Amino acid sequence: LTKLHPSPIPCICLIRAHNKIFRPQSAIMITRLFILAVSLVSCSAFHTPRSSAVDRLNQLHATRHVQDGDDVNAAALAAPQLRRDFLQMSAALISSASIFPAVADAEEEFLYKRDESGADLTSQLFNPDGSLKDPNAVVVAQEKEVNVPFSVPASPDSITVNLSTDGSSPPAASDTATNLKAKYKVPTKWNQEATSSLPLYYDSSEGKNGKSCDRITIYSVSAPKNLDMSTLEKASKVGIAKSLFMSDISNGYFDQGVLKADLIGGRTTRKPIKSSSVPEGIDEQVYYEFDLAFAPLSCPDYMEGNKENLGLGFCPYDNILLISATVLNAESNEGGTLMVCVVECNKNEWKIGNTDLKRVRSSFIVDRA
Repeated sequence: LTKLHPSPIPCICLIRAHNKIFRPQSAIMITRLFILAVSLVSCSAFHTPRSSAVDRLNQLHATRHVQDGDDVNAAALAAPQLRRDFLQMSAALISSASIFPAVADAEEEFLYKRDESGADLTSQLFNPDGSLKDPNAVVVAQEKEVNVPFSVPASPDSITVNLSTDGSSPPAASDTATNLKAKYKVPTKWNQEATSSLPLYYDSSEGKNGKSCDRITIYSVSAPKNLDMSTLEKASKVGIAKSLFMSDISNGYFDQGVLKADLIGGRTTRKPIKSSSVPEGIDEQVYYEFDLAFAPLSCPDYMEGNKENLGLGFCPYDNILLISATVLNAESNEGGTLMVCVVECNKNEWKIGNTDLKRVRSSFIVDRA
């Protein structure tokens, strides 16, 4: 083909026609091999001077001038022809190289349309608009519901606190009590019962293998008056621990560092609750969620083994508390009952199960029995 016509234009036309006859993969391979062969032949022709009629005529003139004693160099006479050959060769190489991008784009487009099942996981699960191809393909995290009954006094004379740790039943109140039911959900992959080999809330799933939570506490606070939703609305200004009566729980249940804990984040959510004051019997209850964290009292130096002390004058947070709280108004409207759920963990447990910990906190809900 190169002997018939030195220009690559007919070759390109035959290559494109060739792609339509053969299968795409084989056609692409043959096309690339053919272009490589044409390039090699052209390069060899570039390095090996051709003996054309014009060259022989230039050589004859150069010889005649030398014999006549002319100082003109024969190579200078042949320079215009060499430049023409060089420009022709460059044009041929550029034309042949321009085929590759078109072939590559055609190959990628063809492969995408031909084998969508072999695409990446994102293309298999999602449509081009971002929606799921199969909504049933989403695996919902398996959880176990923990129910904790609470019996709080209907008309308390003073502040009364009932506390449940890790699902234990709190002590019952007097006969004239209001019955409430608190519940939350924990992942089934967490160990539900402490043993000699595995502690409580140990996550043995792949890539975890560690304890994800320290403890889960639910407590109620009943007061004779001035306990309503405004208590939670002002909590961020007054202090979270003080507003939630965390320092009033006996025996130093919570670490005293919680009184100086930093408020990392907060939000409100709405969840259903039974109510006799609405015709439908179901009302909305507002929950306040707070993220608290505090650093240890002492911070050893880096040379003493504390790799997290970078000499900046402070240590990273060591304890994290995820809190969800709400206030249920009493039937007599004289006071209310504060219901609080506290999910505690340290920095290592937070690294293992921070997503699960937030899900546990958000699953907290209170209802009237």
